[in-house]
Amino acid sequence: MDLDALRNGNFKDLDAAITDWDQMVHKLERLQSHAEEGLDGKSRRANWAGVNATVTREFITKTSREFKQAVTEATSIRNILRDTCAELLG
Repeated sequence: MDLDALRNGNFKDLDAAITDWDQMVHKLERLQSHAEEGLDGKSRRANWAGVNATVTREFITKTSREFKQAVTEATSIRNILRDTCAELLG
């Protein structure tokens, strides 16, 4: 990218992407909270027994962890976009 392109660049699309990813991070954080407190918390407190109970509990715990990973990945993408925008504007 040449200097004139940076000086006259329109970064509205990049700003919009940052806003979208920021909103996604917040939505995923809420889902993560619901998964940890609701699903996983209830499954740990449940009085289940048998093979199906073990499989179900493991699945719920794994799903809850996947929401946490999704938050981490979305936050990383948002931060990369923020850093890129800051570098280009700087």
